Amino acid sequence: MRSLFVSTERCRFGKSASLRMTSVAALLSGVAFTSSLAVAAEPVVSIDEPQSTSVTQSTTTTTVTTNSPSVAVAPLPPPPTVSATVVTPLPATQPLIAPTVISPLPAAPQAVVAPVQAAPPVGSQVASPIYFSGPVWIIPVQPGQTVIQPALPQQLPPPPVFVQPPQLYAPPPVARPIRPMPMVRRPLVSRPTPRGPVFGMGVRFTSYSIRSQEVFGEKPTLMGGGVQLRFRNQGHWGFELALDAARANIADGAFVRTSYPFTFAPMLYLFQNRPDRHFNIYATAGFGLMASDIALYQGSRQERNQQFWEVLGQAGGGMEFRFNRLALFADVRALGTLLDQGSEPGKFYDGVDSGPIAPSTIGYKLNIGAMLWF
Repeated sequence: MRSLFVSTERCRFGKSASLRMTSVAALLSGVAFTSSLAVAAEPVVSIDEPQSTSVTQSTTTTTVTTNSPSVAVAPLPPPPTVSATVVTPLPATQPLIAPTVISPLPAAPQAVVAPVQAAPPVGSQVASPIYFSGPVWIIPVQPGQTVIQPALPQQLPPPPVFVQPPQLYAPPPVARPIRPMPMVRRPLVSRPTPRGPVFGMGVRFTSYSIRSQEVFGEKPTLMGGGVQLRFRNQGHWGFELALDAARANIADGAFVRTSYPFTFAPMLYLFQNRPDRHFNIYATAGFGLMASDIALYQGSRQERNQQFWEVLGQAGGGMEFRFNRLALFADVRALGTLLDQGSEPGKFYDGVDSGPIAPSTIGYKLNIGAMLWF
């Protein structure tokens, strides 16, 4: 029983010793932590005072008592009170730095310096100038004298106002007649007229029929061809030169006539001569000479050959269709002839109506041909 008690006590003592060691360590840690806080807070501690420590130990508890006066720790000062600052954000549209606008300095008005009123001196005085609504005249000071500046009036007299005297009679304004400006007629600039062809040459087929004569019971008709030249101006006029050759054979060689008419004929065109004018109508009238060779009983023993001259006149009209340069034409002309009886064959048949060529004949002539115009 005793041994059990002794072992129990030993166990308790061992436990108490370990508990005391833990308590001492915790107490030392707390004291160190409190000392550090006190040192940080600058405590007021008396160093000269003695400190005593008593340790009471029992079987189960160890008590450590420290006899030291209470340590007074000065309280920390309260933190300074800072007023809340509200920062207002700048608007996005305004710049961070306000632009500095330098306005031009206003022109300083001209200062009017008024003379200072001074007390009149006791000595000699000089007459002051007269002031009026205008510039101030300053009289220079004479040697040995002083100038008295009189007091300016409180209100200057108003400037004089010019009043225009009424007009008894105002003449009416003179009204000058407005002359129309003369119109300057500019000379009309005539554009050059487009030039049409002026010269043409061509060939033609001709038929000459004599209606006032009969030979062996037939009216002779001469068939042939010829050449012609035509000239034109830019207007309506022109003329023609032509030479033809025509032949007629009646009764198988009993009467053979070959004629060579040469004619000159002025021409009048209906339309003017223009490059774009393709169709035209013309009239013609002229005169000429015609040489004729008559053969009677050709190829027999009774063959006779005679030559005659005739004067002819013609008048007629026709039409012309022209392309770029090539032209086609056709016309009909009345033809009259007179026999020349001054030559030897003409004298032989003077007064004879049944001769190879009548003293006068009437007929018509047809021309159809083509031309080149230049």
